Formats: sequence, structure tokens, C-alpha cells
Amino acid sequence: MNENIMDDQEDLNDIDAQPTKSLFVDMLTRDIGLGRAVLDLVDNSIDGARRLRPDKDANFEGLQIEIDLDSNKFRIEDNCGGIPIDLARRYAFRIGRPPEMKATPNSVGQFGVGMKRALFKFGRVFEVNSKTATEAFDLRVNVDEWVSDDKSWKFKFDSTETALDNAPDNCGTTITVTDLREDVASTFGKEYFRIELTREIQSAEQEYIDRGLRITVNQKTLIATPWELAVGSGMQPAIDQFEITAPDQEPVHVRIFAGTAESSPKQAGWYVFCNGRMVLEADQSSATGWSTLGQTDVPKYHNQFARFRGFVFFDCKDARRLPWNTTKTGVDTDSAIFQSVRLKMIDAMRPVINFLNDLDAERENPKDEQPLTAAVSKAALVPLKSLTSISAFKRPDKAVPKGPPLVGITFKRPQDRVDALQDALGVTSAKQAGEMAFDLTARRLLGEES
Repeated sequence: MNENIMDDQEDLNDIDAQPTKSLFVDMLTRDIGLGRAVLDLVDNSIDGARRLRPDKDANFEGLQIEIDLDSNKFRIEDNCGGIPIDLARRYAFRIGRPPEMKATPNSVGQFGVGMKRALFKFGRVFEVNSKTATEAFDLRVNVDEWVSDDKSWKFKFDSTETALDNAPDNCGTTITVTDLREDVASTFGKEYFRIELTREIQSAEQEYIDRGLRITVNQKTLIATPWELAVGSGMQPAIDQFEITAPDQEPVHVRIFAGTAESSPKQAGWYVFCNGRMVLEADQSSATGWSTLGQTDVPKYHNQFARFRGFVFFDCKDARRLPWNTTKTGVDTDSAIFQSVRLKMIDAMRPVINFLNDLDAERENPKDEQPLTAAVSKAALVPLKSLTSISAFKRPDKAVPKGPPLVGITFKRPQDRVDALQDALGVTSAKQAGEMAFDLTARRLLGEES
């Protein structure tokens, strides 16, 4: 009797802090876009490919990821080795990555939330069918039914098989999501979204596509377009490579490239990669050093710098060391590793910015020599993988000004008077009117010959 009383007293001291599944699912899926959720599933397939072929520069020819989506369903299928039953049972469907789980070296699916987040976000029913060389399993989950039972957070296999002898080409994973959520069905059914998704995957996974991995979206094969920088005619990009080490930690390998390419305001900026996965594209913000004051000042981005391209590659066997956020949509700017590399990015960027300033100034005087413009037009665009020698940024010298030094004159006058003067002088800009008015006045007052 006394024991029962004590048990009741202990129960009264307990406070239930267990999360509800509905809140958990809502919070998990709220802050990631549909395109990025699809990319999370692609990352998982790529990790399978890396487990099959773990060499640093492995060729992925013969491996493929097929994505099909419309307003009725989403499906992704790969032949990248499949998920072992024990891995699925103990880790793959956990929310988060347990510390005892052995990570894939140089993985891109790092946080243990991507697959679950995507499946919950897309629809109310999902199936996972997977085959390894010796095993297979099938899993079907009705999300609404699972959410309604807060007592158990477990899934159950529909079937499992062991002691199989599957051919390598038949080893992989297929994920199908049906009963799509209304907003997801609407978006997946739109052609513009599928076009943008294709571009997003192609950009983010370009390194793996370039190494032979075949990715298709609705039967369209994605093509690798190599990242390039201008070389030749006195032009050489800045290239740096180094390691960041810490006691008892895997080293982080860093490669920095900074230089010029074709003029494109949309493509200019910094590109940041973690284990081959692009997490920042054409970034023009202070996160990558723009609008920074210090020993090496860098201005805020504007279209004068449309030729600038910078690339930073972080690679590490332990993906937890890399400076990316959980949605892989940006860098962790608080990371000590990224902060130290950012300083080197700024140092690499500054001489390129100086060159682009000189290039812009040269074009404002079309009658003068234009060695920088000539160099830019003659330089060849070379893929980054062909650039291996560490080098500072090199550029041709700018033209030496001829004649007396020039001084800028800046002043303002009422718009109607400036317009009238332009008409009287037969010119089309305030600058031309000011220059001609100065020349006429100088001749009259200083007695200069016309």
C-alpha cells in the first residue's frame, strides 16, 4: 500500500515535456523550400554513391538518380547501393543523426533530417523500397495516421528480405510520395517550378555530374557546365590551397579561386561548396566579404564588378566540421573555420576589384589606349579543375595617361537650364554640356585657340 502511494507521489512530480508529432512535423518542414527539400533527397543518393566509390576523385559513371514529379506524386530512384536493413532500422529514419552512427566520409547528407523533412513536407503517404547486394526492405507510412499516435514514434517495415544475391545495377533506393499536400501538388504541377528545380539541382550538384553521375528530372538529363575563370593575355586568377587542423579532428581542406569571367550581374559573386555541394551561389553580400571595412576594404557589390567570380571549396571526411547550415542554403557565419577563410577570401578579392575598377575607368576614355579591355577580350575561360598551381592574381598594366593630368569638376544647376544648354550645344547629356561649356569659356577668357 505504501509503495503504491509513493509511486503516485512520484508520478505527480513528473512533468510531461514530450513534443507532439504534429508540432514537430510542422516545425521541421516550415523553413525549407520545396526545391531544397528535393535536393536533400538527391544528397542522400549521392552519399550512397560515395559509399560505393569512396575514393576522393572517384568516377561515378554508371550511377544515376532519376526524379519524376507532377501534381499527383513525387518519385526519386537511384542505383547507388541501397540502404541496409540495420541502417534503416536504427538510424536512417531517426530525426537527427545519433552520435554512434558511422558517418559516410565526405558526406553531403550530414544532419540526419533531410529525408524525413522532405517526406513530411511533400505529402501524406510515402513508400521507401530499397535493395542492397544482400538485403531488401519495403516501408509504407501514412503520415496522418502516424502523427495521430503520439505514444509511438516508430515506423514498421512492410517486408524485409535477407541472404539475397542482387546484381549491382539492381541495388538502390526508390522513394515515392503520394497524396501530396495541396500547395505541394500545385507547385509540382507547374512547369516553371520544374525548370527552376532542374537549374537548382544542376548548379548544386555540378561537381558530381561532372564526375559522371547521371541525374534526370522528368526524363531530362542534367548537364555539367564547368566553373571557369579567365586566363591568358596577362590574366591569372588567384589560387590558394591549405588545410585547417585541430587536435583530434579531421583536417578541413580549403581551395580558393578568385578572378574574372564573362560579364553577368546575376552570376557575379562568390560560390561556396561543402564536400562538393554548392551552398552559396553568386553571393554578393557581406557574408562573403562584400561591403567590408578593415585592412583590406571591399566595396558593396554593384554591376561594375559583374565580371568577378570567386569559388571556395571546403572538403572534410567529417562533414560536421564544415561551415554550412542545416538546410544547405548558406554558410554558418559564426563558424571559426569560415571566419578565418573569409579573411583570405577578402584578400583574394581585393586585387580583382582594383582591376575591375581600372577596367571601368579605362572604358570611360575610349580614345585612350585600352590594354585591360584588350586583355579581357583575348583571355580564355579555363575550367577550375585545370587550375592547380597556387598563384596570386595577375593582371596587365593599365595605360599610362598621356598629356597633362586631368581634374574632375562636379557641380549642379537647375534641370531646365541644363536641358536648355544641351539643346543649344546640340549634345545629349549633362556631362557633354558641361565639358563643352568649359571649353568654350576657357577659349574666351584665356584666349585659347579653337
